Amino acid sequence: MKLRGMQFGDYHTADDWNLILNAKTITPPEPKTNYVSVPGRDGDIDLTEALSGLVNYRDRTASFVFLLTNGSHDDRDELITEIVGVLNGQRLQIIDTDDYPDYYMTGRFTVKSVTNNNAYGTIQLEAVCNPWRYAINPVSRTVNVSSTDGTVAIVLTNSGYKTVTPSITVTGTINLTYGTTTVALSAGTYTLPGLLLSPGANSLSVAGSGSITITYTEAIF
Repeated sequence: MKLRGMQFGDYHTADDWNLILNAKTITPPEPKTNYVSVPGRDGDIDLTEALSGLVNYRDRTASFVFLLTNGSHDDRDELITEIVGVLNGQRLQIIDTDDYPDYYMTGRFTVKSVTNNNAYGTIQLEAVCNPWRYAINPVSRTVNVSSTDGTVAIVLTNSGYKTVTPSITVTGTINLTYGTTTVALSAGTYTLPGLLLSPGANSLSVAGSGSITITYTEAIF
């Protein structure tokens, strides 16, 4: 039976090190709230979304405990030395290959403790991670238009929970409309201020002659 495990950078804890995942705790990210108390006023003023119109989140902690059961005491000592050497202090991509195989986090690792007795060893890891799990494969949508097509409506679905900024790649000349804004784009790649894809369906429209490719990375907690 295949062992459950985690991908830390280039290493899989089960496939490369034969570690047994004994415990895994990944805390939900804490919202960055901002409340202002005003004398003479009931309640507080909630400024959490005042700066960007979005809720931002603090880093979160991921903790893992692994068991080392293979080989001799010296074999386990050698393996522990290798694991500490490649993980401790490093900021790496983290993929939960069993529960969230299509998403990754990024975190900086600390080796919290190691043990190695005559029967087995243990290693406890902790990583301070960004708030989001990002999709490994971004969403990409290409639309071709010609001058005879008129205005072509596009609906982009953001299946994540994070509002994201897409990358726009254009060939030819394209007029892109989002909300009340219309921009004329020539050939090139752009990130447009104000073009945000909220969770759910997002409506855009294009006109002109050429193609437009919209690429974005969905994210979940």
